[in-house]
Amino acid sequence: MRDLPMMKDLSAYMEDLPMSVKNRLADEKSPYLLRHADDPVDWHPWGAEAFEFAREEDKPIFLSIGYSSCRWCRVMERECFSDGELASLLNDACVPIKVDREERPDLDGLFMEVCHMQNGSGGWPLNLFLTPQGEPFFAATYLPKRTFGKMPGLADMTPRVKWLWLMQRDDVLRSAKNLVEMLAAKTAFPPGGQIGSFHVKAALKALKNSFSEEWGGFGFAPKFPCAPRLLFLLELARDPGPEAAEALSMADRTLRKMWAGGIHDHLGGGYARCSADERWIMPHFEKMLCDQAMLLWVAAKAYEVSPDVFYRKFAEDIAACVARDFTSPESCFWTSLDADSEGQYYCWTEEEIREVLPHGDAGLFCAAYAILPAGNFTHELTSRQTGRNVLYEALPFTEAAKRYGLRAPDVARRLESDRRTLLEVRNRRTPPQLDDKVLMDWNGLMIGALARAGRVFEKKEWITLAERAALFLQKVLVDPKGAWRRRYRAKEAAIPALPGDYAALMWGVMELRKAAAAEKQKRDWLRYAENLAAKLEADFWDEAGGGFFLSAADDPLVFLRRKAAADDAAPSANAMAMAAYSALAEASGDGEKQAKYLEKAAAIASCFVRPIGERPVEHVSLITASLGLKEVRDAIKNALKEKDAKDAKEEPE
Repeated sequence: MRDLPMMKDLSAYMEDLPMSVKNRLADEKSPYLLRHADDPVDWHPWGAEAFEFAREEDKPIFLSIGYSSCRWCRVMERECFSDGELASLLNDACVPIKVDREERPDLDGLFMEVCHMQNGSGGWPLNLFLTPQGEPFFAATYLPKRTFGKMPGLADMTPRVKWLWLMQRDDVLRSAKNLVEMLAAKTAFPPGGQIGSFHVKAALKALKNSFSEEWGGFGFAPKFPCAPRLLFLLELARDPGPEAAEALSMADRTLRKMWAGGIHDHLGGGYARCSADERWIMPHFEKMLCDQAMLLWVAAKAYEVSPDVFYRKFAEDIAACVARDFTSPESCFWTSLDADSEGQYYCWTEEEIREVLPHGDAGLFCAAYAILPAGNFTHELTSRQTGRNVLYEALPFTEAAKRYGLRAPDVARRLESDRRTLLEVRNRRTPPQLDDKVLMDWNGLMIGALARAGRVFEKKEWITLAERAALFLQKVLVDPKGAWRRRYRAKEAAIPALPGDYAALMWGVMELRKAAAAEKQKRDWLRYAENLAAKLEADFWDEAGGGFFLSAADDPLVFLRRKAAADDAAPSANAMAMAAYSALAEASGDGEKQAKYLEKAAAIASCFVRPIGERPVEHVSLITASLGLKEVRDAIKNALKEKDAKDAKEEPE
């Protein structure tokens, strides 16, 4: 035991002690992991040291996966991981490991598959118990401290896991082995076949069946933007076929209802992660770079299909939010803004509105944005009124003009001025916490979205913003040996890049190439993308079955090297790669390279034909990419035919 100082020196000794004892996360860079560095839980970061420690201590692993702006991760942090009693139970029974899902999407995706297999659903925080070898035997999402109804409590469960590990270990190991075997079988995709019109029709039919005619979007609460589905519909809307008008109508209605809803930040621009209700009114307030990128991409594509001024307004709103709230001084893009408690930053009382706005405008604004004396924002669990109001368009300005006997343009101008006034007041509040790490894949998506939107809407400043980010990533994420890193924060690049990183940035850079005016720029961006493609293929391509593995071959801590192509909030890594390879084929003037890129894209599609047939809506980005591949292949064939015809015509007799 450490010797204590003499009593007369005790006060000085106490002053020298740290204010809190930090766990092993103290040296991490992730804001999410650093938030847990003061927990009494003895967290380890994911790595060989933690697994070795678990084997030495002969303890199972408690793995908890979350992210910085996750609301329910915060709830579990307060209820469980900050609790000394529960921390003692976890530290005694297990080796606890914390993972930021945004840093390690490969781990998150792998263990989320386990959660879906065991529970039929998933979400965050994601909590699992693993063997010391890393094989899972239990998975769940949010867990309260104590059992509540049918929801098991972590404090009740942990001693049970300890007993099972000590007394019935063979059963635990057998259960883990069975789960791994089931997951391996589920993710084994024999190549063969093509994505065809059958898959397109099946996906469209499923989307029609789940579409809300009244509110737009798909399914019930909680409701997410589901941008990959909107991109699929807009791709169909480009075709003059019979489904085009209906596909455009579904996408358009969804965007307009989202715009009017509380999921849209009517003061600062941009969109929250999701809505707790089917009407898009009650948001989970976190804002993610990924969602802004995807919806900006959707707006640009919608305008290409139907040049409506609404889509321009939609895009400008997001781009302004990104430039102000997500762009770092180094010209790259931060990850997220936190979901603050009950919308304290974003919501308003009626009294606050009436104090801030001119007397003649307050009533008009309250009617237009559903401001109620008792508040319109309800607690998600208790459904109680909070006394605060989330802003959403309850009364379009044209109807407000009729109700108040005013000219519609005057009402629009007054409401716009009111929104600016309220934003100035809101900017004086304590802002949501920023997760300022830079992710290669999400930056790639934003680079591509800004480049495409800049080209479509003729916004040169958006293209410039994307160019600067792409060049910065190339500067800071590549190590001296040419290997890319996926995360940058506090002047440090770390974590080997994953397939989604390479694919998203490849696509983004190819969008920059399309937006470039000078031929040299086009050549430079093409070379940039080709270098990314070479690294992606070397590290992750499955030579036997096609498609890309989602983890590296030399990672001993991942119990299964799997492939998958189902979408999340963004297209899957394999779908993004397929789209990027199509763009490379289209841009390359080298016939041999063109053939190679087309072959790679086709092999990705062939690998996932079976899961696409089983669950087409989950794989709409692959279907969309296959439509793009067909278009590129046809264009190349037609160009070759024209060249042959021209050459034949010019041959001397």
